[in-house]
Amino acid sequence: MIVWLPFFFLFLWSGVGAEAVRAVWVVRHEMTSQERISEVVQQASRAGLNTLFVQVRGRGDAYYESDLAPPGEGIEPGLDPLAYCVERARDAGLQVHAWVNVYLTWYPDREAPEDHLLRTNPDWFMISSDGIDLGQPGLTDDIVKRGVEGRYLSPAHPSVSPYLLEVIGEIIDRYRVDGIHLDYVRYPNEHYDYSPLARTGFWADTDTDPPTVGGAEEAVKTWNRWRSARVTEFVREAKALLLRRNPALVLSAAVKPDLETAYTRYGQNWIDWVNRRYLDVVVPMFYTGSNRRLLERMRLVRKYVQKGRVVAGIGAWNQDTGDTVKQIEGARDARLAGFSLFSYETLKSVPSLQSAIAEEASR
Repeated sequence: MIVWLPFFFLFLWSGVGAEAVRAVWVVRHEMTSQERISEVVQQASRAGLNTLFVQVRGRGDAYYESDLAPPGEGIEPGLDPLAYCVERARDAGLQVHAWVNVYLTWYPDREAPEDHLLRTNPDWFMISSDGIDLGQPGLTDDIVKRGVEGRYLSPAHPSVSPYLLEVIGEIIDRYRVDGIHLDYVRYPNEHYDYSPLARTGFWADTDTDPPTVGGAEEAVKTWNRWRSARVTEFVREAKALLLRRNPALVLSAAVKPDLETAYTRYGQNWIDWVNRRYLDVVVPMFYTGSNRRLLERMRLVRKYVQKGRVVAGIGAWNQDTGDTVKQIEGARDARLAGFSLFSYETLKSVPSLQSAIAEEASR
C-alpha cells in the first residue's frame, strides 16, 4: 500500500530542497463562522504560510461534530468548523492540523455546562499538594495567582487517557486533517498532581508517598520520573493510535522550551518523546526573552533532536515585526524545520507582519 506523506514528512526525510514549515496557531474564537474561517485561510495564504494549527478542543469542548464533548461557544448554527476549515484550506493548498488542548479542560472560575467533564466526572481532575481540587465545581481559591490557567485533568486517573484518545480518534476518523497537534500536554506546575490516584499509584510503584516541593533530592527525582512518565505514556499511546488509523498523520506538540523546566516543573520529557518517535515534530514555544537568548535556545534544542523534527514556536503578539522576522531567520539558521506563529490574531491585525512573512517565504 502506498501512503502519501504530508510535507512534514517530506521535510523530515528528503533533505535538501524540502519545504520548511510556515505555520500559524488559530485560536478557537476564529473558528466560529464561515466568514471568519474563510478570512483565516485567505490571510494565511496571503502571508505565504502553508500550515494551520486550528484549535478544535480548547476547554473540553468541540469545534467540530463530536459525540464526546459539548460544542464550543459561539459557533454559527449549522456550521461544522473543522469540516469547513479543511475544505477551504484544501482549496488554498494549506495543511490543517487539529490543535487539541489535552489536560487543560475548563476555565478557573466559570460554571461549566451540565454535559461538561467538570460536571460529569469531577474526580478526573488534578489536586494540588496543599489540597486544591481542580474538579471542585465552586472553586474559590484564586488558582490563576498560583500560575494555573484553569482546570486540568489528571494523567493518573485510569479513565482520562482512554477518553482523550477517543477524542483524537473521533477527529482523525471523521476529518481529513493532516495531523494532530497537542497542547497543554503537561501539569500546570510542580504542585500537581497529588490526587488520590496519583498518590496511590506512586506508592504502588515506589513504596513511598510523593514528596512535596523542596523535599529530599532523590525522592523528588523519583517523583519527577514517575509523574512525567504518566504524560509520556499518553503521548506514546496517541502516536500508536495515529499509526493504527492513518500512519500518514503527523503528531506534534507545543512544549515548554527550557528542557529542565519542562521536565521538572511540567512533566514534559519532550526530548524523549521526539527521539523515541512518539512525536514526529516538537514545537518549543520560544515566546519570551531577548532575541539573543531565544536564538541560543533554538541552537541548543537542535543539538538534542534529529534534524527536521523541531519547529520554532514564535510569539508574534508580544514583540514588533522586526524581532519576529529575526527569530524566523534564526530558526532557519539553526536548521530547524520551520516556524509557527502565535497567533493568527496578531497576523491579521498587523499588515507589516503579513508582508514581512510573505517576503521571507519567497526567499
